[in-house]
Amino acid sequence: MTDRNAWKTGLSIGLVGRAALEKAADAGLDLVEIFGVDGDRHTEDGIWKSLAGWSKETGVDIWSIHLPFGDAIKCDVSQWDPVWWNKAKREYTRLICRASEAGAKVAVLHGSVLEPIPRHVRESMKRCAVDHMGILLEVCRENGMTLALEDLPRTCLGNTSDEILEFIGQLPDLRVCFDVNHLLQEDHTSFIEKLGKYIVTTHISDYDFVDEKHWFPMDGKIDWKKLQEDLERADYSGPFLYETMPYGKTWADVRKNFEMLKKL
Repeated sequence: MTDRNAWKTGLSIGLVGRAALEKAADAGLDLVEIFGVDGDRHTEDGIWKSLAGWSKETGVDIWSIHLPFGDAIKCDVSQWDPVWWNKAKREYTRLICRASEAGAKVAVLHGSVLEPIPRHVRESMKRCAVDHMGILLEVCRENGMTLALEDLPRTCLGNTSDEILEFIGQLPDLRVCFDVNHLLQEDHTSFIEKLGKYIVTTHISDYDFVDEKHWFPMDGKIDWKKLQEDLERADYSGPFLYETMPYGKTWADVRKNFEMLKKL
């Protein structure tokens, strides 16, 4: 059984550069999750090469990279369309390699993007996702990283613990990013009981149990005391990593909120 007081905390910040890491350090954050670097095509390469040094200087670890998703950028591992997959493979491989150089340990992946997913194509999309995730798992292995499938809401792939277990059954090295505001078909205790040993990272925010909201913790309905106890019993040792739009809040409020939650 782990102890929540040993968990580190951080924030999913999107694009990262030296200024963002300095801001995270000033806010008392231990680590960050990134989507990419804060630079254009002329400066991007230099930023990636500098990130490991900046991380060491500021004391803020680059823990994970959230691989991009969305129909606008046509990156979706559940799509057979070669246009979608070839772009996703190329972009995901590039980002995994660069993030590894920067010190990232985990690559977070959405199992699907387009929705709603009709029942008659769900199994086909799941088979496609397994094939493509298998390729990304190999890229992660070659770069010393872990691929973590994020639980998603509504009809998205990976919307229940049982469906995620189906993926893990075919891809034993696949792990889980537990987004606590995405569960719409089961409670947190059940999810953790089934998948606890596979959870390597989290996305922390609150919601109303109706749909994802990404509210600041304590602004919704999650029982945060129970959630932390369940994670402790599951021997969770990853970070308490916030993925929230802190309406009216600051990055420093993330640290304050985390310290408050631990005392519940």
